[in-house]
Amino acid sequence: MILFLIKSGICLAALLLFYHLVLRKENMFSFNRYFLLGSMVFSLLVPVLTFPSFFPSIDGSGQKVLVEFQKVFLENDIQYPNEESRVLDPKVVKPMEKSSSVDWYWILGLVYMLGVLFFLMRFIFQIMGLAKLIRNGSVVDKEKYKLVQVSQETLPFTFLNYLFVNEITYLRSGIEPAILKHELTHIREKHSLDILFVEVLKIIFWFNPLFLLYKKAIQLNHEFLADRAVIAGSLEVFQYQKLLISKVLGEEFVYNLSSPINYSVTKNRLIMMRKHTSKRKSLFLKVGLIPVLTLLLGAFSQSAANQEKTFSLTHFFVKDFETYISEALSEKSDFVLELEKLDILGAKAVYLMLTEEEKSRYTEFPILEDEALSELLKLQKAKDSIKVRINFSSPPEKMSISEEVWDNWLKSKNLEVILDEKEEDASILLNYSPEDFALFEVRGVEKKKFLKPEKFRLTLTTHDHFQDKFITSRKKINTISAAYPNGDIAEIPYYMRYVLMNSNGELEEYYPENYLQRALEAILTHEFENSPSTKVIYDVRKSFLIHVTRNGQKEMVAISYN
Repeated sequence: MILFLIKSGICLAALLLFYHLVLRKENMFSFNRYFLLGSMVFSLLVPVLTFPSFFPSIDGSGQKVLVEFQKVFLENDIQYPNEESRVLDPKVVKPMEKSSSVDWYWILGLVYMLGVLFFLMRFIFQIMGLAKLIRNGSVVDKEKYKLVQVSQETLPFTFLNYLFVNEITYLRSGIEPAILKHELTHIREKHSLDILFVEVLKIIFWFNPLFLLYKKAIQLNHEFLADRAVIAGSLEVFQYQKLLISKVLGEEFVYNLSSPINYSVTKNRLIMMRKHTSKRKSLFLKVGLIPVLTLLLGAFSQSAANQEKTFSLTHFFVKDFETYISEALSEKSDFVLELEKLDILGAKAVYLMLTEEEKSRYTEFPILEDEALSELLKLQKAKDSIKVRINFSSPPEKMSISEEVWDNWLKSKNLEVILDEKEEDASILLNYSPEDFALFEVRGVEKKKFLKPEKFRLTLTTHDHFQDKFITSRKKINTISAAYPNGDIAEIPYYMRYVLMNSNGELEEYYPENYLQRALEAILTHEFENSPSTKVIYDVRKSFLIHVTRNGQKEMVAISYN
């Protein structure tokens, strides 16, 4: 919705700017009337229309992305700390606290509805005010309009087919023929309908000041149209200008929904009365509008390219990157992202605008390469048959230390201590209690020898360090998994790496070409459904492995490159 508002807002601003710079100063009033009305309709329709691509899409493939290589094992997830090295009572799992967040979308929705209600009520009061004038005034049916004589001091003004005049002034001197013709032009050409149309849009889009500018431009153009009708009736321009000036010098009541003759920019009306635009120039300006509309259509319609490549600037103003991620997280875990909830293109657009330093702090973005991203989008569209999850490396479960074990550590003479990843003297334990730590690990570092006891290394992690390292730190993607209706589950490591020996006998890292694209493609097509599990040596340069769970059994299936 916000993207729609941004696109339509840009179109509204561009067309209004074109009107003020090019069309407003020309004697093309009838065309300008429909241009202004059409501009609003055009701007609201363009973001939802679908056309073939007019322009190349914005491509992020040229962006250089800093990728952190990390080792991924094909076995089950690495456990931390090592099960065999624990010297403690059974662990006590402490549930992770979910961070609460304010529902800003609900708040914005409430503010929007309050704004709509306020402006709707104001509009209703204005209509009721006109109805009251008609009810309390003296209404005289004329041939093509209804004359309403009111007690208020006011210059003549119109609304729909009603012409409002001051009763005393009308009975004393009537209405000058030029003024009457001016007002009847408003009635005949139904200018009030234009104003009502803009008022409705102002209620719906009350937060957008552009509609107020459109209303002012339309009202002024109405005056140009009515002035032209008066002058076309053979009245001398100078005489009409004198009459108009004499009327606007007063400070009478002006009604918001009418087109009053004392409009604040009367100077422009006086100038435009003598303005002449040739047919050739008029045609040239109308033709010049075509490339402007074509440009806006190509840039902001839902063309094929725009569906695949979203305009990054608009997404930048929608929300920040972490908001995209948090909105897609599973309700069961802050370390599992549900693909069907993720605005992939919006998140990518914002991510590419981050600095390298920001990227190193923010959640890792799943897949930037265009080919792989295309497969991810296809998987998202297939959400009814494939449930895809992006799994971040989750924190280890917190543990507890028994008093007995703690006392043994305090008494030990052969203990090295690593506290929050820093080497410390064992005496530092006297400053702590067992409840101060979230994790621990004990490893033997020196075997027992003659007259020399075995030496151990104790690694401890405080709750604060645990929070910084595992909870508030940057989330890194571990695997991408997919679940199918038949119960199959497929899981691929996000990064795939092998260590191979080259022709010189040296070991080097090898990353399978287009690995993510090919792996996601296999997940999309359920390619491994009937494939046998891997039990033989395979060529890592021509295939790779996917974890597959079938009938409750975990297997490894080789996927070959085409």
